[in-house]
Amino acid sequence: MANVSRIIRPEPILFVLWANELIQFVWSPPVLQTAAGWLMIVFVVLSLPRIRRGTVYLCVPLAVLTAGLTLNFDQAAGVMRGFQDAAVFMAFFGSIVLLRTLADRRPEISRARDLFTSLRTEQINGAFLVGAHVIGSILVIGVMAILAPVLKHDADALIRRRAAEVSQRGMCLAPLWSPFWIASAFATQQLPGVPAWEIMSLGLAMAAIGMVLAHIMYARDVGLSDLWRALLGFAPIVPTVALCAALITGLSAVAGLSTLKALIATIPFLAVLTLTAASMATLRAVTTETWRGSSRISDEIIVVTAALVLGRVSQVAIGEIGIGETVAALTIPTWGVIASVIFIVTLASLVGIHQLVSMIVVLVIVVPLDTGVNDTILMEAALIGWAFASMIGLTAVSTATASAMFGVPRIQLIFGPNLAFAAVFGALSVLLLSLVNSLFFAA
Repeated sequence: MANVSRIIRPEPILFVLWANELIQFVWSPPVLQTAAGWLMIVFVVLSLPRIRRGTVYLCVPLAVLTAGLTLNFDQAAGVMRGFQDAAVFMAFFGSIVLLRTLADRRPEISRARDLFTSLRTEQINGAFLVGAHVIGSILVIGVMAILAPVLKHDADALIRRRAAEVSQRGMCLAPLWSPFWIASAFATQQLPGVPAWEIMSLGLAMAAIGMVLAHIMYARDVGLSDLWRALLGFAPIVPTVALCAALITGLSAVAGLSTLKALIATIPFLAVLTLTAASMATLRAVTTETWRGSSRISDEIIVVTAALVLGRVSQVAIGEIGIGETVAALTIPTWGVIASVIFIVTLASLVGIHQLVSMIVVLVIVVPLDTGVNDTILMEAALIGWAFASMIGLTAVSTATASAMFGVPRIQLIFGPNLAFAAVFGALSVLLLSLVNSLFFAA
């Protein structure tokens, strides 16, 4: 298999599936959907020799469980539907890779980095909270590569740890609203009827509350004037972030696309506008970097695919076993449903269960039930659980990235202040989401 994969690489399949998804936005015959599923299977097979050992350890149990459920409940068709579902995430990852390539070349990012050089450590930490959120809303974990170099080279272990913690805190609140995080894309796949403007508006409000809480809990010694001066360092980036969010929300509302599909359609459009007047050298560089970036995301795509295929098969298994009816018979109050979604995903991450798996299992069980919780609230609860899992999860890519970029042991980032923050903000989120559900979404 390794020899075959050296000759036939998986990267071209990503771009073929990306184009296939764009075509299906306007024309979606069954043959294209069927082809997408088979191409996803080919991509997974060709990628297996290249994936990391940790990905193998994560996906083998999922594959074994999927195979067992498939054989027991005769769900071969569900497996294929899972691969077809995963095809849209190929386009999503392609768009994110392209976005990262474009962002790395934008002068706004360089200007923001330069503006931090004159700040004190306390100001930098205060600004990192918001800066990690703003930049991380688009670049996701790529924000760590921008913020980490801002620290002085001789910064001691405590300074680096505090910076890593606050960066994690700010960045991991971004999936509460940002369509650029796979969390939003994944949740949209399970709850396609949630309007983009609703989840982004609610998520922005929740993220703002979370950042205020984080500042109160850990940065009260940073005055408002100092914080404001530090935040001005992100002024060059704010218009770009706002424009991207507005375009995705607008396209979703006008064209009736999900947030995931609106993002997939918007990023290539922005790339065309950005590169229209670019030189041939720039075009070649962007093309090369996008190609290279596509070769580094096989692990993420395989994890997503494994979770989606398991989800498709689990839908039938859960229905036949009667888990949904058992949960429904418990007559859990709305606040209990919200709390369960948030804390099951969070606690699962602390024992090594990736949030892709825990989120899909929770949503597969809860979504079909008449719980009294609106889909928008349910989706936001799932995103909050994802945020906490990213912040403190044992297998989270974000904790591994922050650990590597700031030179801080991962275990310190997991079992530290962010664990207390997740507990406090989680409890507050249950209260706030329950209140919003009763005031605006009660039947």
